[in-house]
Amino acid sequence: MSFRGFCCLLFALVPVYLCLAACVPPFDDEFYYWCWSRDLQLSYYDHPPLVAYMIRAATELFGDSILAIRLPAVVSATVVAAVVGWLCRDRALLPCILLSPALTFAAIMVTPDTPMLMFWALYLAWLVRVHERLATHPDSRVGLWFWLLGGLLLGCGVLGKYTTGLAAVCGGISFLFACSPRRWAFGYVVHAVVSVLVASPILIHNIQYDFVPIRYQWQHSMSSSIPGLAPFGEFVGVQILLFGAVPFVVFVWTIRHRHELLADPRLRVCACLFVIPFAFFLMKATRGRLEGNWAFPCYLACWPLAAEWYGRARESRVGRWGVAAAFALPLFVSTVFAFHTFGLVPMLPPAIDRPALQTAKMNLAATVAADLRDSGYTGPVYAPTYQWTAILRWHGIDAHQLDGFSRPSHFTEHGNPRPTSGRVLMLLNAPKLPAAVPRLGVPRPAACYPLECRGRLRELCWLMEFDPLPDE
Repeated sequence: MSFRGFCCLLFALVPVYLCLAACVPPFDDEFYYWCWSRDLQLSYYDHPPLVAYMIRAATELFGDSILAIRLPAVVSATVVAAVVGWLCRDRALLPCILLSPALTFAAIMVTPDTPMLMFWALYLAWLVRVHERLATHPDSRVGLWFWLLGGLLLGCGVLGKYTTGLAAVCGGISFLFACSPRRWAFGYVVHAVVSVLVASPILIHNIQYDFVPIRYQWQHSMSSSIPGLAPFGEFVGVQILLFGAVPFVVFVWTIRHRHELLADPRLRVCACLFVIPFAFFLMKATRGRLEGNWAFPCYLACWPLAAEWYGRARESRVGRWGVAAAFALPLFVSTVFAFHTFGLVPMLPPAIDRPALQTAKMNLAATVAADLRDSGYTGPVYAPTYQWTAILRWHGIDAHQLDGFSRPSHFTEHGNPRPTSGRVLMLLNAPKLPAAVPRLGVPRPAACYPLECRGRLRELCWLMEFDPLPDE
Protein backbone atom coordinates (compact mmCIF):
# COMPACT_ATOMS: atom_id res chain seq x y z
CA MET A 1 0.00 0.00 0.00
CA SER A 2 1.38 3.40 -0.99
CA PHE A 3 1.52 6.32 1.41
CA ARG A 4 -1.28 7.99 -0.52
CA GLY A 5 -3.40 4.87 -0.21
CA PHE A 6 -2.69 4.74 3.49
CA CYS A 7 -3.80 8.37 3.92
CA CYS A 8 -7.04 7.60 2.09
CA LEU A 9 -7.60 4.57 4.33
CA LEU A 10 -6.96 6.66 7.43
CA PHE A 11 -9.38 9.33 6.24
CA ALA A 12 -12.05 6.68 5.60
CA LEU A 13 -11.58 5.22 9.10
CA VAL A 14 -12.89 8.33 10.87
CA PRO A 15 -16.55 8.01 9.77
CA VAL A 16 -16.35 4.27 10.43
CA TYR A 17 -15.20 4.92 14.00
CA LEU A 18 -17.92 7.55 14.47
CA CYS A 19 -20.56 5.13 13.21
CA LEU A 20 -19.36 2.39 15.54
CA ALA A 21 -19.23 4.83 18.46
CA ALA A 22 -22.86 5.76 17.85
CA CYS A 23 -24.17 2.23 17.23
CA VAL A 24 -22.32 -0.10 19.63
CA PRO A 25 -24.24 -0.29 22.93
CA PRO A 26 -22.49 1.56 25.79
CA PHE A 27 -20.79 -0.50 28.47
CA ASP A 28 -20.96 -0.07 32.24
CA ASP A 29 -17.44 1.22 32.70
CA GLU A 30 -17.93 3.97 30.13
CA PHE A 31 -20.65 5.47 32.34
CA TYR A 32 -18.36 5.05 35.31
CA TYR A 33 -15.69 7.19 33.65
CA TRP A 34 -18.39 9.67 32.63
CA CYS A 35 -19.22 9.97 36.34
CA TRP A 36 -15.55 10.77 36.93
CA SER A 37 -15.80 13.59 34.40
CA ARG A 38 -18.65 15.11 36.42
CA ASP A 39 -16.39 15.19 39.49
CA LEU A 40 -12.93 16.14 38.26
CA GLN A 41 -10.06 15.26 40.60
CA LEU A 42 -6.29 15.09 40.47
CA SER A 43 -6.62 11.31 40.18
CA TYR A 44 -9.03 8.52 41.08
CA TYR A 45 -9.18 5.37 43.15
CA ASP A 46 -9.09 3.04 40.14
CA HIS A 47 -6.92 4.83 37.56
CA PRO A 48 -5.24 8.14 36.72
CA PRO A 49 -7.47 11.03 35.62
CA LEU A 50 -6.83 11.78 31.94
CA VAL A 51 -9.78 9.77 30.60
CA ALA A 52 -12.09 11.89 32.80
CA TYR A 53 -10.56 15.12 31.51
CA MET A 54 -10.98 14.00 27.90
CA ILE A 55 -14.61 12.99 28.42
CA ARG A 56 -15.32 16.29 30.18
CA ALA A 57 -13.83 18.27 27.29
CA ALA A 58 -15.88 16.31 24.72
CA THR A 59 -19.16 16.59 26.63
CA GLU A 60 -18.67 20.30 27.31
CA LEU A 61 -18.39 20.81 23.55
CA PHE A 62 -21.01 18.35 22.31
CA GLY A 63 -23.26 17.58 25.28
CA ASP A 64 -23.88 14.43 27.28
CA SER A 65 -24.42 11.72 24.68
CA ILE A 66 -22.87 8.34 24.04
CA LEU A 67 -21.19 9.63 20.91
CA ALA A 68 -19.71 12.62 22.75
CA ILE A 69 -18.40 10.40 25.55
CA ARG A 70 -16.71 8.21 22.96
CA LEU A 71 -15.17 11.00 20.88
CA PRO A 72 -11.85 10.73 22.79
CA ALA A 73 -11.73 7.04 21.84
CA VAL A 74 -12.34 7.92 18.17
CA VAL A 75 -9.45 10.41 18.29
CA SER A 76 -7.21 7.89 20.06
CA ALA A 77 -8.00 5.09 17.58
CA THR A 78 -7.25 7.41 14.65
CA VAL A 79 -3.91 8.48 16.16
CA VAL A 80 -2.96 4.84 16.83
CA ALA A 81 -3.82 3.85 13.25
CA ALA A 82 -1.81 6.79 11.90
CA VAL A 83 1.29 5.96 13.95
CA VAL A 84 1.15 2.24 13.12
CA GLY A 85 0.76 3.00 9.43
CA TRP A 86 3.64 5.48 9.51
CA LEU A 87 5.95 3.00 11.24
CA CYS A 88 5.17 0.13 8.85
CA ARG A 89 7.48 0.27 5.86
CA ASP A 90 5.45 -2.45 4.14
CA ARG A 91 1.73 -1.77 4.62
CA ALA A 92 0.37 -4.96 3.06
CA LEU A 93 -0.84 -6.21 6.46
CA LEU A 94 -2.40 -2.89 7.48
CA PRO A 95 -5.99 -3.66 6.37
CA CYS A 96 -5.99 -6.91 8.38
CA ILE A 97 -4.55 -5.09 11.39
CA LEU A 98 -7.10 -2.28 11.26
CA LEU A 99 -10.01 -4.71 10.86
CA SER A 100 -9.11 -6.70 13.98
CA PRO A 101 -11.60 -6.43 16.88
CA ALA A 102 -9.19 -4.40 19.02
CA LEU A 103 -8.91 -1.66 16.39
CA THR A 104 -12.61 -1.62 15.49
CA PHE A 105 -15.17 -2.40 18.18
CA ALA A 106 -12.87 -2.20 21.21
CA ALA A 107 -11.18 0.95 19.89
CA ILE A 108 -14.30 3.12 20.21
CA MET A 109 -14.97 2.25 23.88
CA VAL A 110 -13.69 4.98 26.16
CA THR A 111 -11.60 3.64 29.05
CA PRO A 112 -8.25 4.55 30.66
CA ASP A 113 -6.73 2.63 27.74
CA THR A 114 -7.95 5.44 25.47
CA PRO A 115 -5.42 8.12 26.50
CA MET A 116 -2.78 5.50 27.34
CA LEU A 117 -2.81 4.00 23.83
CA MET A 118 -2.84 7.39 22.12
CA PHE A 119 0.13 8.74 24.05
CA TRP A 120 1.96 5.38 23.97
CA ALA A 121 1.69 5.54 20.16
CA LEU A 122 2.94 9.14 20.07
CA TYR A 123 5.75 8.28 22.48
CA LEU A 124 6.72 5.33 20.27
CA ALA A 125 6.86 7.64 17.24
CA TRP A 126 8.92 10.13 19.28
CA LEU A 127 11.40 7.44 20.29
CA VAL A 128 11.82 6.39 16.66
CA ARG A 129 12.55 9.98 15.62
CA VAL A 130 15.14 10.34 18.42
CA HIS A 131 16.90 7.13 17.40
CA GLU A 132 16.87 8.15 13.75
CA ARG A 133 18.42 11.52 14.63
CA LEU A 134 21.12 9.84 16.67
CA ALA A 135 21.88 7.51 13.76
CA THR A 136 21.77 10.19 11.05
CA HIS A 137 24.01 12.67 12.85
CA PRO A 138 26.66 10.60 14.67
CA ASP A 139 28.38 13.60 16.23
CA SER A 140 25.34 15.61 17.29
CA ARG A 141 22.93 15.55 20.21
CA VAL A 142 19.15 15.76 20.18
CA GLY A 143 17.83 19.25 20.94
CA LEU A 144 16.52 20.01 24.42
CA TRP A 145 13.07 20.91 23.13
CA PHE A 146 12.73 17.43 21.65
CA TRP A 147 13.48 15.82 25.01
CA LEU A 148 10.89 18.11 26.62
CA LEU A 149 8.33 16.93 24.06
CA GLY A 150 9.09 13.30 24.91
CA GLY A 151 8.63 13.97 28.60
CA LEU A 152 5.28 15.61 27.91
CA LEU A 153 4.07 12.62 25.88
CA LEU A 154 5.25 10.13 28.49
CA GLY A 155 3.72 12.09 31.37
CA CYS A 156 0.37 12.33 29.57
CA GLY A 157 0.48 8.57 28.98
CA VAL A 158 1.02 7.95 32.69
CA LEU A 159 -1.90 10.31 33.41
CA GLY A 160 -3.92 7.90 31.29
CA LYS A 161 -2.79 4.63 32.88
CA TYR A 162 0.05 3.51 35.11
CA THR A 163 1.06 0.89 32.53
CA THR A 164 2.71 3.62 30.43
CA GLY A 165 5.63 3.47 32.85
CA LEU A 166 6.68 0.30 31.00
CA ALA A 167 7.23 2.40 27.86
CA ALA A 168 9.76 4.56 29.72
CA VAL A 169 11.68 1.49 30.92
CA CYS A 170 11.70 -0.12 27.47
CA GLY A 171 12.63 3.18 25.84
CA GLY A 172 15.60 3.54 28.15
CA ILE A 173 16.75 0.02 27.26
CA SER A 174 16.48 0.85 23.56
CA PHE A 175 18.96 3.72 24.00
CA LEU A 176 21.51 1.32 25.46
CA PHE A 177 21.66 -0.36 22.03
CA ALA A 178 21.85 2.94 20.14
CA CYS A 179 25.08 4.78 20.94
CA SER A 180 27.21 6.14 23.75
CA PRO A 181 25.20 7.37 26.78
CA ARG A 182 27.04 10.68 26.55
CA ARG A 183 24.84 11.59 23.58
CA TRP A 184 21.48 10.86 25.18
CA ALA A 185 21.78 10.33 28.98
CA PHE A 186 21.28 13.99 29.97
CA GLY A 187 18.32 14.43 27.63
CA TYR A 188 16.77 11.19 28.81
CA VAL A 189 16.97 12.36 32.43
CA VAL A 190 15.40 15.69 31.44
CA HIS A 191 12.56 13.91 29.67
CA ALA A 192 12.04 11.67 32.72
CA VAL A 193 11.86 14.69 35.05
CA VAL A 194 9.35 16.41 32.77
CA SER A 195 7.20 13.26 32.67
CA VAL A 196 7.17 13.09 36.48
CA LEU A 197 6.11 16.74 36.69
CA VAL A 198 3.32 16.21 34.14
CA ALA A 199 2.08 13.14 36.03
CA SER A 200 2.50 14.78 39.46
CA PRO A 201 -1.29 15.11 40.03
CA ILE A 202 -1.32 11.35 40.58
CA LEU A 203 1.35 11.63 43.29
CA ILE A 204 -0.42 14.54 44.98
CA HIS A 205 -3.71 12.63 45.01
CA ASN A 206 -2.07 9.55 46.49
CA ILE A 207 -0.36 11.60 49.19
CA GLN A 208 -3.74 13.08 50.09
CA TYR A 209 -5.26 9.59 50.38
CA ASP A 210 -2.37 7.79 52.06
CA PHE A 211 -1.40 6.01 48.78
CA VAL A 212 -4.55 3.87 48.90
CA PRO A 213 -5.13 4.13 45.09
CA ILE A 214 -1.59 3.00 44.24
CA ARG A 215 -1.75 0.20 46.80
CA TYR A 216 -5.03 -0.96 45.27
CA GLN A 217 -3.55 -0.96 41.76
CA TRP A 218 -0.43 -2.77 42.95
CA GLN A 219 -2.50 -5.46 44.63
CA HIS A 220 -4.78 -5.70 41.59
CA SER A 221 -1.91 -6.06 39.12
CA MET A 222 0.51 -8.14 41.17
CA SER A 223 -1.85 -10.61 42.85
CA SER A 224 -1.32 -14.26 41.91
CA SER A 225 -4.32 -16.05 43.34
CA ILE A 226 -4.59 -18.79 40.70
CA PRO A 227 -1.18 -19.36 39.10
CA GLY A 228 -0.78 -22.07 36.49
CA LEU A 229 -1.45 -22.96 32.89
CA ALA A 230 -5.18 -22.14 32.95
CA PRO A 231 -4.82 -18.35 33.28
CA PHE A 232 -1.93 -18.41 30.81
CA GLY A 233 -4.04 -20.30 28.27
CA GLU A 234 -6.93 -17.88 28.82
CA PHE A 235 -4.66 -14.87 28.25
CA VAL A 236 -3.12 -16.33 25.09
CA GLY A 237 -6.54 -17.33 23.78
CA VAL A 238 -7.90 -13.79 24.20
CA GLN A 239 -4.88 -12.34 22.39
CA ILE A 240 -5.34 -14.74 19.47
CA LEU A 241 -9.05 -13.94 19.25
CA LEU A 242 -8.33 -10.21 19.14
CA PHE A 243 -5.07 -10.08 17.17
CA GLY A 244 -4.42 -13.51 15.67
CA ALA A 245 -1.32 -15.67 15.96
CA VAL A 246 1.02 -13.29 14.10
CA PRO A 247 2.26 -11.47 17.26
CA PHE A 248 3.44 -14.75 18.81
CA VAL A 249 5.29 -15.66 15.62
CA VAL A 250 6.81 -12.18 15.43
CA PHE A 251 7.81 -12.39 19.11
CA VAL A 252 9.94 -15.47 18.43
CA TRP A 253 11.20 -14.09 15.09
CA THR A 254 12.29 -10.82 16.71
CA ILE A 255 14.28 -12.60 19.39
CA ARG A 256 16.00 -14.79 16.79
CA HIS A 257 16.88 -11.79 14.57
CA ARG A 258 17.61 -9.36 17.41
CA HIS A 259 21.12 -8.43 16.22
CA GLU A 260 19.87 -7.45 12.79
CA LEU A 261 16.83 -5.58 14.10
CA LEU A 262 18.74 -3.70 16.80
CA ALA A 263 20.97 -2.23 14.12
CA ASP A 264 17.98 -0.44 12.53
CA PRO A 265 16.83 2.65 14.54
CA ARG A 266 13.13 2.19 13.79
CA LEU A 267 13.04 -1.56 14.33
CA ARG A 268 15.27 -1.27 17.42
CA VAL A 269 12.67 0.84 19.17
CA CYS A 270 9.83 -1.43 18.06
CA ALA A 271 11.71 -4.55 19.19
CA CYS A 272 12.30 -3.14 22.68
CA LEU A 273 8.76 -1.82 23.10
CA PHE A 274 7.23 -5.09 21.91
CA VAL A 275 9.40 -7.95 23.15
CA ILE A 276 10.10 -6.67 26.67
CA PRO A 277 6.56 -5.76 27.78
CA PHE A 278 5.04 -8.71 25.89
CA ALA A 279 7.39 -11.09 27.69
CA PHE A 280 6.44 -9.41 30.97
CA PHE A 281 2.72 -9.91 30.34
CA LEU A 282 3.24 -13.52 29.28
CA MET A 283 5.15 -14.12 32.51
CA LYS A 284 2.41 -12.41 34.53
CA ALA A 285 -0.22 -14.61 32.89
CA THR A 286 1.48 -17.71 34.32
CA ARG A 287 1.14 -16.29 37.85
CA GLY A 288 -2.54 -15.45 37.82
CA ARG A 289 -5.46 -14.23 35.75
CA LEU A 290 -4.48 -11.26 33.58
CA GLU A 291 -6.96 -9.03 31.80
CA GLY A 292 -6.59 -9.29 28.05
CA ASN A 293 -6.40 -5.55 27.41
CA TRP A 294 -3.21 -5.16 29.44
CA ALA A 295 -1.08 -6.25 26.50
CA PHE A 296 -2.72 -3.87 24.00
CA PRO A 297 0.11 -1.28 23.94
CA CYS A 298 2.65 -3.98 23.00
CA TYR A 299 1.00 -4.41 19.62
CA LEU A 300 1.66 -0.83 18.56
CA ALA A 301 5.33 -1.81 18.24
CA CYS A 302 4.55 -5.33 17.07
CA TRP A 303 2.94 -4.41 13.76
CA PRO A 304 5.97 -2.63 12.22
CA LEU A 305 7.99 -5.74 13.09
CA ALA A 306 5.25 -7.91 11.61
CA ALA A 307 5.42 -5.86 8.41
CA GLU A 308 9.18 -6.49 8.23
CA TRP A 309 8.68 -10.19 8.87
CA TYR A 310 5.88 -10.47 6.31
CA GLY A 311 7.98 -8.73 3.69
CA ARG A 312 10.21 -11.78 3.81
CA ALA A 313 7.63 -14.48 4.55
CA ARG A 314 5.38 -13.64 1.60
CA GLU A 315 8.05 -14.70 -0.84
CA SER A 316 6.78 -18.23 -0.31
CA ARG A 317 3.25 -19.55 -0.78
CA VAL A 318 3.38 -21.20 2.64
CA GLY A 319 4.20 -17.85 4.24
CA ARG A 320 1.33 -16.06 2.51
CA TRP A 321 -1.19 -18.75 3.43
CA GLY A 322 0.18 -18.90 6.96
CA VAL A 323 -0.37 -15.18 7.47
CA ALA A 324 -3.87 -15.40 6.05
CA ALA A 325 -4.68 -18.25 8.45
CA ALA A 326 -3.17 -16.32 11.38
CA PHE A 327 -5.51 -13.35 10.77
CA ALA A 328 -8.56 -15.49 9.98
CA LEU A 329 -9.81 -15.76 13.57
CA PRO A 330 -9.75 -12.06 14.54
CA LEU A 331 -11.28 -11.09 11.18
CA PHE A 332 -14.01 -13.68 11.78
CA VAL A 333 -14.65 -12.21 15.25
CA SER A 334 -14.93 -8.69 13.75
CA THR A 335 -17.37 -10.00 11.13
CA VAL A 336 -19.53 -11.68 13.78
CA PHE A 337 -19.69 -8.51 15.85
CA ALA A 338 -20.46 -6.40 12.78
CA PHE A 339 -23.39 -8.58 11.74
CA HIS A 340 -24.61 -8.81 15.31
CA THR A 341 -24.23 -5.15 16.28
CA PHE A 342 -26.01 -3.78 13.23
CA GLY A 343 -28.82 -6.31 13.56
CA LEU A 344 -28.17 -8.06 10.29
CA VAL A 345 -27.95 -11.54 11.81
CA PRO A 346 -28.03 -12.31 15.56
CA MET A 347 -24.88 -14.42 15.68
CA LEU A 348 -24.24 -14.50 19.44
CA PRO A 349 -26.25 -16.84 21.70
CA PRO A 350 -28.22 -14.99 24.40
CA ALA A 351 -26.05 -16.42 27.19
CA ILE A 352 -22.95 -14.51 25.94
CA ASP A 353 -24.66 -11.60 24.19
CA ARG A 354 -23.11 -8.84 26.24
CA PRO A 355 -24.16 -5.97 23.92
CA ALA A 356 -27.81 -7.03 24.25
CA LEU A 357 -27.38 -7.35 28.01
CA GLN A 358 -26.00 -3.82 28.17
CA THR A 359 -29.01 -2.55 26.26
CA ALA A 360 -31.31 -4.41 28.66
CA LYS A 361 -29.58 -2.87 31.68
CA MET A 362 -29.90 0.59 30.15
CA ASN A 363 -33.62 0.05 29.56
CA LEU A 364 -34.12 -1.23 33.10
CA ALA A 365 -32.34 1.78 34.59
CA ALA A 366 -34.45 4.11 32.44
CA THR A 367 -37.61 2.39 33.69
CA VAL A 368 -36.50 2.71 37.33
CA ALA A 369 -35.73 6.40 36.82
CA ALA A 370 -39.12 7.04 35.19
CA ASP A 371 -40.97 5.20 37.99
CA LEU A 372 -39.14 7.19 40.67
CA ARG A 373 -39.93 10.47 38.95
CA ASP A 374 -43.59 9.51 38.60
CA SER A 375 -43.73 8.67 42.32
CA GLY A 376 -42.12 11.98 43.25
CA TYR A 377 -39.13 10.34 44.95
CA THR A 378 -35.95 12.41 44.71
CA GLY A 379 -33.87 10.84 47.48
CA PRO A 380 -30.83 8.58 47.21
CA VAL A 381 -30.82 5.15 45.60
CA TYR A 382 -28.11 2.69 46.63
CA ALA A 383 -26.69 0.03 44.33
CA PRO A 384 -24.42 -2.95 45.09
CA THR A 385 -21.83 -2.25 42.35
CA TYR A 386 -20.12 0.74 40.81
CA GLN A 387 -21.48 -0.35 37.40
CA TRP A 388 -25.13 -0.08 38.44
CA THR A 389 -24.39 3.13 40.32
CA ALA A 390 -22.93 4.71 37.19
CA ILE A 391 -25.83 3.62 34.95
CA LEU A 392 -28.38 4.98 37.41
CA ARG A 393 -26.54 8.31 37.60
CA TRP A 394 -26.55 8.52 33.82
CA HIS A 395 -30.36 8.37 34.01
CA GLY A 396 -30.51 11.21 36.53
CA ILE A 397 -30.86 9.20 39.74
CA ASP A 398 -29.01 10.26 42.89
CA ALA A 399 -27.24 6.90 43.04
CA HIS A 400 -24.57 5.75 45.51
CA GLN A 401 -22.59 2.54 45.79
CA LEU A 402 -23.16 0.69 49.04
CA ASP A 403 -19.96 -0.39 50.76
CA GLY A 404 -19.29 -4.08 51.29
CA PHE A 405 -21.32 -5.59 48.42
CA SER A 406 -18.55 -5.47 45.81
CA ARG A 407 -15.09 -4.04 45.31
CA PRO A 408 -14.42 -0.42 46.32
CA SER A 409 -14.45 2.30 43.69
CA HIS A 410 -14.42 6.05 43.19
CA PHE A 411 -17.94 6.11 44.62
CA THR A 412 -16.88 4.60 47.94
CA GLU A 413 -13.55 6.42 48.24
CA HIS A 414 -15.08 9.43 49.97
CA GLY A 415 -17.80 7.49 51.77
CA ASN A 416 -21.55 7.65 51.09
CA PRO A 417 -23.86 10.15 52.76
CA ARG A 418 -25.93 8.72 55.56
CA PRO A 419 -29.65 9.33 55.01
CA THR A 420 -31.35 11.05 57.91
CA SER A 421 -34.87 11.64 56.66
CA GLY A 422 -37.35 10.40 54.09
CA ARG A 423 -37.16 7.06 52.30
CA VAL A 424 -34.09 5.27 51.00
CA LEU A 425 -34.22 2.87 48.07
CA MET A 426 -31.75 0.20 46.97
CA LEU A 427 -31.54 -1.65 43.69
CA LEU A 428 -30.38 -5.22 44.32
CA ASN A 429 -30.15 -8.51 42.46
CA ALA A 430 -32.40 -11.22 43.84
CA PRO A 431 -29.64 -13.61 45.06
CA LYS A 432 -28.17 -10.81 47.18
CA LEU A 433 -31.26 -9.70 49.09
CA PRO A 434 -30.14 -8.83 52.63
CA ALA A 435 -32.02 -9.41 55.85
CA ALA A 436 -30.77 -6.02 57.06
CA VAL A 437 -28.30 -3.43 55.90
CA PRO A 438 -26.08 -1.48 58.30
CA ARG A 439 -26.95 2.24 58.35
CA LEU A 440 -30.21 1.63 56.45
CA GLY A 441 -32.24 -0.86 58.45
CA VAL A 442 -34.54 -3.72 57.41
CA PRO A 443 -35.64 -3.69 53.75
CA ARG A 444 -39.05 -4.31 52.24
CA PRO A 445 -39.69 -4.77 48.51
CA ALA A 446 -40.93 -1.68 46.69
CA ALA A 447 -40.82 -2.93 43.10
CA CYS A 448 -39.43 -5.78 41.02
CA TYR A 449 -37.85 -5.36 37.59
CA PRO A 450 -37.03 -8.37 35.39
CA LEU A 451 -33.76 -8.03 33.49
CA GLU A 452 -34.49 -9.72 30.19
CA CYS A 453 -32.02 -10.24 27.36
CA ARG A 454 -33.49 -11.22 23.97
CA GLY A 455 -36.62 -12.59 25.59
CA ARG A 456 -34.81 -14.57 28.27
CA LEU A 457 -34.90 -13.68 31.95
CA ARG A 458 -31.37 -13.08 33.21
CA GLU A 459 -32.19 -12.05 36.77
CA LEU A 460 -34.65 -10.13 38.91
CA CYS A 461 -33.71 -6.72 40.21
CA TRP A 462 -35.51 -5.55 43.33
CA LEU A 463 -36.03 -1.98 44.41
CA MET A 464 -35.97 -2.23 48.20
CA GLU A 465 -37.32 0.47 50.51
CA PHE A 466 -35.83 1.43 53.88
CA ASP A 467 -36.83 3.76 56.66
CA PRO A 468 -33.65 5.52 57.81
CA LEU A 469 -32.32 4.59 61.21
CA PRO A 470 -32.38 7.31 63.88
CA ASP A 471 -29.20 9.27 64.37
CA GLU A 472 -26.76 7.75 66.83
